[in-house]
Amino acid sequence: MQINEGLKVYDSLTLQQREARLRRSGVEAVLVSGERGKQPGWIEPKHSMVQRETQASVANDRRNPLPPASTHFRQSYRIIVFNLTVLEILPLGAGSAMKVAAGSAGGTGREADGAGGRQRSGGSQEAEGGPSQEEAETDRNADTGEYGAAYEDAAAAPDYWSQAGERRGILKLLQSVAIRALYGLGLDSGEVVLAALGDRRYAVERIEPLRSARVGPYRSAAASLARSVALEQPGRPGLLMGMDPEFLLLRESTGRVVPASRYLPTDGVAGCDAGPSGTRGVFPVAELRPQPRREPRALLAQLMSAARTADRLIADRSLRWRAGGMPLRGWALGGHLHFSGVTLSAPLLRALDNYLALPLLLLEDARAGARRPRYGVLGDFRHQPHGGFEYRTLPSFLVSPVIAKGAVHLAHLIVSHYEDLPLRPLDREDLHAAYYSGDKALLRAAFPPLAKQLRHLSGYPCAAPCIEPLFRFIAEERTWDESRDIRALWCGGEKG
Repeated sequence: MQINEGLKVYDSLTLQQREARLRRSGVEAVLVSGERGKQPGWIEPKHSMVQRETQASVANDRRNPLPPASTHFRQSYRIIVFNLTVLEILPLGAGSAMKVAAGSAGGTGREADGAGGRQRSGGSQEAEGGPSQEEAETDRNADTGEYGAAYEDAAAAPDYWSQAGERRGILKLLQSVAIRALYGLGLDSGEVVLAALGDRRYAVERIEPLRSARVGPYRSAAASLARSVALEQPGRPGLLMGMDPEFLLLRESTGRVVPASRYLPTDGVAGCDAGPSGTRGVFPVAELRPQPRREPRALLAQLMSAARTADRLIADRSLRWRAGGMPLRGWALGGHLHFSGVTLSAPLLRALDNYLALPLLLLEDARAGARRPRYGVLGDFRHQPHGGFEYRTLPSFLVSPVIAKGAVHLAHLIVSHYEDLPLRPLDREDLHAAYYSGDKALLRAAFPPLAKQLRHLSGYPCAAPCIEPLFRFIAEERTWDESRDIRALWCGGEKG
């Protein structure tokens, strides 16, 4: 399997373009020449392992001369990543910031499981479902009715400035930022240097792509990846797929969100999940968790069954069910898909981005774009305890059974045959920017070649009855409506 398949994309970008692309992806960066000098106490790290192992001309690695002792140093970290998996986190520099960070990280920057600093998790560090910090000031006035997406229970109102997020640990946050930074620049392996900015914020100061997997800690990781991929059969008959799409309960007469935990358990096929960080003791977001299945039709049957369970448990028939990307201001919802029986890799994620996330963006309500880049970023994933992974880029496709059927069949087809789907229009700088800005005109022009390749896959004829309606909607420039009550669509026989 090719590592860093987007290396040519990375090399073609200027420093300014790399920094702009990172910021579009929700990652802070100071890559542009001269910016480092503005960071108090900047220490140039030693040459990366990639440089030391592959560039014989590098000798006598030195740091820049230290600034005066009175300077306040920012703690930096070097994160070593292979195939979107963090292998090691190395603290750099010293100072008051380092003491705080080291205390949060257990003093070593490594997991305390004795695994030699090997890190095995990635993806977003927070559950989807709540307003961003930029919207927090608006949310603070929710009790007064100044914000339509308030909680019905005043006691459930979120405190977005709480310190609850600190418990997730600095390591997971560093992993997430480093992986997102590499992926956003077309990479999946290399070294990332992050600088702590305070308040759990980290900026990318330097990236060194991996150009040979025969060096340092990468060698054994590359061999393990090759063995895993070699075990997969053509068409991946062992693929198992699940999901947990989200929706909200809304009392339309007041415009307030009713916590799903009033009606749904925390576990089960129809359950409730955590909302914004700081939500005090309630689980406001509802989600459906059908039993995983190998075939899309069987999985969709489980989804319909889960919707009927939710309908039975949510006794209040006056509540409206809302889905999509952001059906209410500040409430981002996801349509998370789970896969096992396939090896996670950047080519797989990029196939899902280009052949699934791009067409669904063309169908989404204009309101859904507000969830990006905090949520819905390209290549957003999370490792799962079952040994597989969760693809987290999509909005909640519960907006319509037709959309859900198409999305599930399309996702299964892509994962089964991703090596036959090489097009990467989102690598283009203009289309990458269009994805995050929601410029559908540019993206729509890039879609026909993607549809043509999908139609030529060996598994397409079986999936076509469910996928073709999506393609027809795209051609007709139709979009879903996130203000629509989806309860009747899933449980009342209403078409849509």
